[in-house]
This record gives sequence, structure tokens and C-alpha cells, in this order.
Amino acid sequence: MEIMDAYNVEDDVDYDRLIKNFGAKMIDTQLAKKLDYHLVPDLYFAHRDLDKIIQDKFAIMTGRGPSMNMHLGHLLLWKFMKHMQDKFDAHVFIPFSDDEKLLARGLSIEHLIKMDYENLLDIIALGYDPKKTEVMLDLVNMKQEVYNLAIRLSSHMTANTVRSAMGFAPESTIGLQFYPAMQAAHILYPSLKLGIPTIVPIGVDQDVFVKLTRDVAPKVGLPKPGDILSKFLPGLRGGKMSSSKPETAIFTTDTYEQLKKKIMNAFTGGRETVEEHRKLGCNTEVCVVCNYQKTVFEDHDIVKRAAKGEILSGENKLDLLEKTWKMLEAHQKEREKARDKVGKFAPELEDFEV
Repeated sequence: MEIMDAYNVEDDVDYDRLIKNFGAKMIDTQLAKKLDYHLVPDLYFAHRDLDKIIQDKFAIMTGRGPSMNMHLGHLLLWKFMKHMQDKFDAHVFIPFSDDEKLLARGLSIEHLIKMDYENLLDIIALGYDPKKTEVMLDLVNMKQEVYNLAIRLSSHMTANTVRSAMGFAPESTIGLQFYPAMQAAHILYPSLKLGIPTIVPIGVDQDVFVKLTRDVAPKVGLPKPGDILSKFLPGLRGGKMSSSKPETAIFTTDTYEQLKKKIMNAFTGGRETVEEHRKLGCNTEVCVVCNYQKTVFEDHDIVKRAAKGEILSGENKLDLLEKTWKMLEAHQKEREKARDKVGKFAPELEDFEV
């Protein structure tokens, strides 16, 4: 059985079991058509109340726990958020939970703000509309309304409920134990400000925050948020892609040589010999390279060819390398341009020196 909480994920995840335990629903064909996005429902696969909320105006919110490097799995989520903003003309709220990283990882405030800046560049590079996008950096420019809301929410959340939901050990700090109230305030702030419900695209490991928020929202007179649950993009070596394990992740700032080394060492479903591979084909169910070809680039043809043994794993890797580099190179150019746009999203970081 997998080990998974808001701060740790180990082993393979049984998504069907999780959805049953979470009380969520799979995104069906009809709902997927309304969202009109190529990664739905393969990657963004389950929801709570999404079908009801999208019938009227809504806001979109997802937070960013900053890291020094944003990886491909993160980038896909922000691309999906941008699609939702464009398709539904939705207000997007992006809180950076740098304060949570301080509590959970013990990083310095200076380092966390540097990570905020670096991650914000990746988000701005995707073309978000600054008139419909609100960024809040908790350690830099937290809004008084958000803090006040967190205090109100915390008065309706017992320590036992939070500890049970989050799996906190007795030695966990009171700062970390308070943080679910802050996360709930992040989620509900668009509803407080705009008077409309919020949809939260989120990884399954972070879903506990949405569940806690849904429980407490009616107690302060706010609508329950809906969510869109995401599977994990597998790491290059299998398992979960993680910024803390560089060999598992493709970073948005990788050079061509760094990218090449990572992809050429990626786990595949190739056979032991060329003859066996030509005969049996690639085991595409476990092949990370095939997963990326299908998920990131929608290239189902090359996956079929790999399954038939028509293409070798090395050839598949080289093809993926060129596609991924083309995508990263274009993103990196936009990322550099984003430095001149930071002031439109976070004026406090406009003159930030890297």
C-alpha cells in the first residue's frame, strides 16, 4: 500500500481506491467535453462538485509551495489553469505558501522569497492575464482579509480533526498544525472577495486541504469549493517526479545537456535484447518515456509503434528529447521576458535581485 500525505508520497498510487476513499467522482465523458482539455480525464481525472459549479461564474485557485526549480509536472498544472482562465473567463487566485515551506522544511525567509520569484517567472511565462490573475506571496504581501479569514476558520477547526486528517505527530509544531486554516483561507478567499464558488485543481496528495475546507466553509457562510484532482506525472526513474530528486525531474530551467542526460537514463518498458523487443514490443504500461509521449505531447502513434516493437527504446528517447527540448527552449525564452512583467503580478518583487 502506498504512503501518501500532504508532505510525503511513496510507492505507486492506487487512484481508484483513493477516489473511493475520498468520496470524489471520476470525470465522465460529458464533463470532459465541457472542460475541453487534452489532459482530461487521463491526468486530471476526478472531481468534487465540478459539474455543478461550472454551470455559473466561478473562480479558480491553486497554491504554489515554492521550490528552487519548477518541474514539468508543475508546469502542466499551470498550463491547465491558464486554459481554464481562457475558456471560462475565470478569475485566478495564486497564493504562494512559502510560509508553509518555512514551517515544514525549515528554509530561510530569504531563500523562500528567491524561490517565489523563480517560480513566478514560470507562471507568468504562460501568458496569464494580469487583470484576471491575483498573486499573493504569504511572506511578502499577505492580504489582511486572508489572515482574518484564517483566524475565523481556525475557530471552527479542532486540533483533533486537523491532526487526524493531516497525520501530524505529537511533536509537530503549532505553526504547522495551524496551517490547514491558512490553506482553507487561501481556498475560500476568492469566494469571500467575489461571492462565487472556487474550483481547486490539485494533486491527490494535497486533497486533504480541500476536504477540510469543504467541512468548514458553511460554518463561515461561504460555499463549499469544488476541486479537480490530478494524478502524478511519473518521475523519469519511475515513482513520483520530485524537485528534491533532480534525477527524477525535468526542470523548466534545464539545459539541453542536462535534459539529454535525464531522458537517456529514463526508465522504459524495453526488452533485454533487440530481437526480443522487436518480437514482444515495449511494455508501454510501465514505460515512462511512452507515458510522456502520450500525456505531454499527445503522440499516441509513437506509443503504438513502441508497443509493436517498431521503434526501439533508444529511438523513442531521442524523439522525446527533441520534443521536450523544443518545448523547454520556447518556455525559457518566455520566462526571460517574464522578468519585465513581474511588477504586474507582484509589485513587491519587481526590483528583486536574483
